[in-house]
Amino acid sequence: MSTITAFKCNACGHVMYPHHYRCLNCNGREFKKIKPTTKGRLLTFTIVDQLPWGIDERGRVLGVVEFDNGVKALGVIKTANPRIGMRLRAGWKPVRIIGGDKVYGLTFHKTK
Repeated sequence: MSTITAFKCNACGHVMYPHHYRCLNCNGREFKKIKPTTKGRLLTFTIVDQLPWGIDERGRVLGVVEFDNGVKALGVIKTANPRIGMRLRAGWKPVRIIGGDKVYGLTFHKTK
């Protein structure tokens, strides 16, 4: 899971993903790159039935997952019957194809 990077504020320690030019907590401008953990819990999700061209599946589930280190990220939930609070494992996989090219994004799968 080396394809995404979170950022930790040098001033206050707040962790953010994606990158912002100022810390959302203290307005600091210096950050350390960190790798988010690969496991977290589902905070919220929605089922999208009307998807843009290039996505053939219907009923795609999108959700916000909070990683164990506090980083929050949006991704495609790839598990049946998602539940708020369930434990998920992150992956970086193709989520659609545009012009014959694979577009990669965060995906989340149920973890044991």
